[in-house]
Amino acid sequence: MNSFDINRFGKTFRWVLATNFRNFLAWTLGAAVGVFLMEIILIAFNVHPDRGNYISELRYNISQICTIALMIFVLVALSTGFSDYSKKPQREAFLMLPSTNLEKFLSVVIYITVVWSLAGFLAFAVGDTLRMVVRALFFRNEWYSVVPRVLEIFSGMKPTFHTTGSIDISTTSFMVVLSCWYVGFIFWIHSLYILGGTLMRKYSFVVSSLVAILSFVLMVWLSRKFELQMFYVETLKDGHILYKAGFLAYAVAVLLPLLTIFNYWASFHIFKGFQLITNKWTNYDILKR
Repeated sequence: MNSFDINRFGKTFRWVLATNFRNFLAWTLGAAVGVFLMEIILIAFNVHPDRGNYISELRYNISQICTIALMIFVLVALSTGFSDYSKKPQREAFLMLPSTNLEKFLSVVIYITVVWSLAGFLAFAVGDTLRMVVRALFFRNEWYSVVPRVLEIFSGMKPTFHTTGSIDISTTSFMVVLSCWYVGFIFWIHSLYILGGTLMRKYSFVVSSLVAILSFVLMVWLSRKFELQMFYVETLKDGHILYKAGFLAYAVAVLLPLLTIFNYWASFHIFKGFQLITNKWTNYDILKR
C-alpha cells in the first residue's frame, strides 16, 4: 500500500473519530462549561448600582476574551493531536491499521484541524447559550448572545484598508503582499503547531508557542537592527496616500510558504518514524538517525 486511496483514507478517518469520541466529547463538554463559568464570573465581577451586574459594554469584553480562548483551544488541539497515541496500546492499534502513513497522518491532521475547530465553536455557542438562559431566568438580564460578535471579530481579522483616489501599482503590490503574508501566516502557524505536536510528547503547546513568539521577536529585532520596513504609508504632496510594502514584507511573504512546507514535510517525516517505544520527551530520536 504505497498509493493514496480515498476509500481507505475514509475508513481510517472514521476509525480516528470512533476511537477518540469519548475524549472528544469530554473536552467539548468541559470547554462549554468553562465558557459558561467564564462569562458568569466576568459578569458577576462587574456590578453596576443602577443596572444590576450586566453592563452593556461588557458584551464586547466577553466576546474578545472568548475569541482569544477559542483560538487557544484550537492551537492546543493542533499541538496535542498525536498525544492520543502516546501510550503503547493506542499507538500499536493506530500504526497497525491497513492504510498508508499518509492516510493515517492526514486522518489525524484533518481530525484535529476541522473537527476540533468545529467542536471549539460548538462548545463556545453552548456555553454562551447556557449563560443567557441562567442570567435571564435568575437575574432577569437581557437575552444577548456574543456569538455574532465573535464571528464579527474573526471576519474583521482579514487584511482590509481604505484608499483615497485611484489605486496605483504600489498599492496593488501592497494588497498582494499583504494577502500573501496573511494567508501564509495562518498556514505557518498551523504547520508549526502540527510539527510541535508530532515531534514533542510533552509540552508541545508550550514549545510551539515559544517558537512562534521567538520568531516574532526575531522579525522585530531584524526590522529595527537593519531598519527594514514591513508595511508603511506614504503621503504625497497632493494628499494622495500610497500603501507600500517594504523589503521585510516581501521577504516574509516568500519565507512563510517555504517554512510551512518544511514544517509539514518534517511532521510527516517524524510521523513515519513513529515507534512503539520512543523517547520520553520526543517522538523522534535524533541520536539514532
